[in-house]
Amino acid sequence: MKYLRMSVILAATFCAAFLFLAGNSEASLPNNSFAVMANGPSAQHTKSTEAIITRQLLAKGYKVVDPKKLEAIKRDRIARLALAGDVDAILKLSSGHGATMIVVQVEAGEPVVNEFKLYTGTSSLAVIVGAPNGSMIYADTTMGKQVGYTKDEAAQKSIEAAASRAVSGMTE
Repeated sequence: MKYLRMSVILAATFCAAFLFLAGNSEASLPNNSFAVMANGPSAQHTKSTEAIITRQLLAKGYKVVDPKKLEAIKRDRIARLALAGDVDAILKLSSGHGATMIVVQVEAGEPVVNEFKLYTGTSSLAVIVGAPNGSMIYADTTMGKQVGYTKDEAAQKSIEAAASRAVSGMTE
């Protein structure tokens, strides 16, 4: 419950910043290279979110930055601020590295047992996308809710569902 409240507050902050700076959330991603950075409750959730979004964008024909450049971006001192949700840092990171930056905050609630003796997992992703010209082109929050046989499976499936919705929102 605590994580869900934190994600709602973070999502509201992202959306407010987006409305203030951009005014339009229906922008398609530019055709240059992109980099995905995520921050979440565990390394597993963080890495899987980055991988899911990257894989789905690649499947849609978008280009990814070179892995060495991505590691350099992640080591940038501004990246820590960007991962904490600082919108100005996200925009500086995008313009400084000449890439479309997709920054994601992952929140996953503790899966609960449902009436069918399966686990239900719920997660939310707050997404901000900064363009290489230093402008914000997308900000949104997506939710995922899925069922699994174990807590880990339910949580992972809910993150996958939320990430898929985020990619659909970014590219449509």
